Amino acid sequence: MKAHRPYELKEYDPEWKQRFLDAAEKLKPSFGDNLVEIDHIGSTSIVGMVAKPQVDVLVVVKDLDAVADRHNALTEAGFIPRGRGYVTEDDEYLTQDSPDGKHLVSVHTLQEGNPKIEEYKVFRDYLQENEADRNLYIATKRNLYSAYENSYAEYDSGKKDVINAIKSRAKQWASKKV
Repeated sequence: MKAHRPYELKEYDPEWKQRFLDAAEKLKPSFGDNLVEIDHIGSTSIVGMVAKPQVDVLVVVKDLDAVADRHNALTEAGFIPRGRGYVTEDDEYLTQDSPDGKHLVSVHTLQEGNPKIEEYKVFRDYLQENEADRNLYIATKRNLYSAYENSYAEYDSGKKDVINAIKSRAKQWASKKV
């Protein structure tokens, strides 16, 4: 289990979109011609969502193995390479941190074709459209934060069942939209 790091929940802030756009502009040249797309994902991408004020960025690349060759450029752009396995084995993870060490931006880099890419986008789009599940997720986050303000691991673990249920509904929703 990772060491506890302080976290907080904030009401939706329209500034999160601009933080994403700023991060995307810094990331684009750092990935070079390996870059396929950059997208805003996670709770900060959903209007009205309560979230940790940490912008999640999805970067899709042609070759995940080549990302390590870009670590110097990414570091120069203000991102800290955390490596593979930090979040998942197929995710090259980077952060942009405040001077006191809080993650301001989390970058999830996946190779094109990875099914998680679509999963991230469908989850975001579904919650943007579905007020009932968005409210369920907000209530879940608030309740867990109240109970586990000093244990991010417990907070994060407590969300898993609700997230999985919402993902299942989101997948069904997406299949009907095609």
